[in-house]
Amino acid sequence: MPTAVAMLDRQMRYVVVSKQWQTHFGQEGINLVGYCDDELFSHLPDIWNKNVQNCLAGNLKQWEIECLISLPEQASRWVKFNVQSWLTDQGNIGGLIVHLEDLSKHKQIEREQQQAQLAIHQAGDAIYCLTSEGQVCYANPATCDLLGYSEAELLQLNIHEIDPDLSAVVWQEYYNKIQKKGNIRFQSCHQKTNGNIISVEVSASYLDTQSSAENSHLKNLENLPLICWLVRDIGNHKAAHSAITASRDQLEAVLNAVPGLVSWISSDLRYLGVNKHLAQAYNFPAEEFIGREVGFLQTSPEFNQFVYQFFANHKWVDSKEITANVQDLPRTYLIVAQKYQRGKAAVFVGLDITQRQQMEVALRQSEEREARRRVELEEALAQLQRTQAQLVQTEKMLSLSQLVAGVAHEVNNPVNFIFGNLSHAQNYLQEVMGLLELYQQNYPQPTAEIEEILEEMDLSFIKQDLPQLLESMKLGAERIRDVVRSLRLFTHVNEAQVKTVDLHEGLNSALMILQNRLQAKGGRSSIELVKEYGDLPRVQCYASQLNQVFLNLITFGIERIETAILRGQVIKRPLIRVRTQCLEDDLISISISDNSPGMTTEECRQVFQPLLNVKNDQETRLGLSIAYHLVVEQHGGQLECFSDIDRGTEFIIRIPYVLVKSD
Repeated sequence: MPTAVAMLDRQMRYVVVSKQWQTHFGQEGINLVGYCDDELFSHLPDIWNKNVQNCLAGNLKQWEIECLISLPEQASRWVKFNVQSWLTDQGNIGGLIVHLEDLSKHKQIEREQQQAQLAIHQAGDAIYCLTSEGQVCYANPATCDLLGYSEAELLQLNIHEIDPDLSAVVWQEYYNKIQKKGNIRFQSCHQKTNGNIISVEVSASYLDTQSSAENSHLKNLENLPLICWLVRDIGNHKAAHSAITASRDQLEAVLNAVPGLVSWISSDLRYLGVNKHLAQAYNFPAEEFIGREVGFLQTSPEFNQFVYQFFANHKWVDSKEITANVQDLPRTYLIVAQKYQRGKAAVFVGLDITQRQQMEVALRQSEEREARRRVELEEALAQLQRTQAQLVQTEKMLSLSQLVAGVAHEVNNPVNFIFGNLSHAQNYLQEVMGLLELYQQNYPQPTAEIEEILEEMDLSFIKQDLPQLLESMKLGAERIRDVVRSLRLFTHVNEAQVKTVDLHEGLNSALMILQNRLQAKGGRSSIELVKEYGDLPRVQCYASQLNQVFLNLITFGIERIETAILRGQVIKRPLIRVRTQCLEDDLISISISDNSPGMTTEECRQVFQPLLNVKNDQETRLGLSIAYHLVVEQHGGQLECFSDIDRGTEFIIRIPYVLVKSD
């Protein structure tokens, strides 16, 4: 069936449902047969249950009800139930047959019509309807207020009694015109109940009689042609127009007195007017500007562009400096623009700032020269300070390198002598010991004097301890030789050119020199050293300079840990961590970090400044400044400092595999 129909038994369970019922009022995937009616419609009004009982009892054969229903996962809608009973073969009432009609669209149209009627009835403008003979058949309250009549009095009037200009003949001409065009608009006058004449604007429309009949006010006029008369009092509008005209004249006089160039331009980029100064500046009559397109004089493309952009954007006020040729001379103007009439027009005022701009340019150039001089002096001073610091440190490092190299050379010779003779001493000792054992075997009974000497010298102990003594001397000599090698590797005396080196050797030599400072002393525990070396290629660099960088950065971390402990701050496990790795873009990264109390953001930002005028940690800061110079300027790399108050400080060095800059 094309309609929504369902058949229910006496227990109000569904026996049969049509496809329309299942589609529009059921649930997807659920067969309604066997379901109770209250499972689908759970909030029906009480009259529904009462009528169901009466119908099943035979007291009510057929009934209708309109109500608002809510279905699962569907919006509420208005429906109409048409219910009647059905009979079994024995003639008994077996249940109900229900026809269900969706009234949602009808109710929506009804609400819209009611809203439209209410809008007309409560409109602020006077609205009334006329028959083809000009008889008033409806008037809203605004019409009564405008003309001073009651609604009943208005319904007794004809249009020519309201509008003296619309006689019976004129009315017929208007009626035919409205019927032909559908709607017209014109200005006329209306006479109020007190005899006063007011100016009005009328919008007249031909009204569809069928839709009009649905209006509660027009039900008795069905099938009659009607004219809807919308009237607006424009008396105040005309007075306002006159006032505006006077104000415009006054404004024009004021703007003519303004010494600047003033123009009025519409949004279609045409002149509405100009003041006398603008007209005189271009020797062009002011009235000739009106209606002409902006730019017709071709004196200022900048002004034309400014006008185009101003109307294209959403700004109501804007300003710009532009250059224009006035009387064949370039002049600079400050143009101030202001929109009006809801953005359909704008006024542009131009003030000549040529002389002021020239003064500003001269002043700005003077300030720029002074600023450049200050910057140059500051840079020169900073460079002088850096150079002084670098010279001091370089001289100290050079003296230290020469001293260390001399000491290393002097120590190296005797150490090599000792180390080289230790192997011969061990061989001689073994031969002597072998000879003694041979004597003991061949002469097992020594003399009393030999027995006494053997007992005093404890030969068995000497035989065990002397090889160990020589081995210890060998280890000590090797240790001295390693330290000397590290010193020589660190200083790289007479190696001022770029060479290919293993950076790990430089790091190890710096750590060897600082080994003493890592050990426990002064009431503090030793500083743990963690080395996390990656697989690095050999790098072309100034080896001694990078070794100096490593030494300065590691020294900074050690001193911060020592300072924190002296101040009573607790560091459970003092730690220096050195980590190396290969990065992308042919870069090598060396990270040197500590777990001392970190620095603030401001301290971290200024950590590489030399601070020559500060006595506290002057040497350390100077070393960091020099390290920054050596990494960034000498090796074309990067040196960054990262610090956190709770997690310590980390320096990260990034240098390229191959050095580009040459000294």
